[in-house]
Amino acid sequence: MGKYVESNLGKNESIVKKADRNSIFLVWTWIKGILFCWLLLIPLIKAITATIRFTHVELAITNKRVLGKVGVFHTQTLDVALNKVQNVMTAQTFFGKLFNYGTVTISSAAGEIAFGAIKNVDAFKGAVMAQIDQFEEDRMQQQADLMAKSMASVINK
Repeated sequence: MGKYVESNLGKNESIVKKADRNSIFLVWTWIKGILFCWLLLIPLIKAITATIRFTHVELAITNKRVLGKVGVFHTQTLDVALNKVQNVMTAQTFFGKLFNYGTVTISSAAGEIAFGAIKNVDAFKGAVMAQIDQFEEDRMQQQADLMAKSMASVINK
């Protein structure tokens, strides 16, 4: 994983799961680039740019939010608190199912960002949903602890 996620962690925040990328995603692009490079090198240039874009995608779940970055020159970043995530969608092509990779799209009120070539998309989606549930349980426990502390201080006076 690159530097974006690690450099944007907050206080008392830890990474729960990082999305792994599947480089099989690039094989067909490189095959076309090598076989058809005689066509003004366009397929080869596309293969090189796809590889560069592939290496500049990050996605991770922390104990408080979902963080991600897509792009090299034109970048999109995602920084959404777990309780603000509206939807997590997955999509897999035929080859994605065959080689176990797909696209994860995270939606919030601010919009949505798609992260391609993610290994085990369903497992990653499950991890996001489980962390959202854990975040809500932790938040409710903190509220209950504060209320109990307040009530105890009133009773003891």
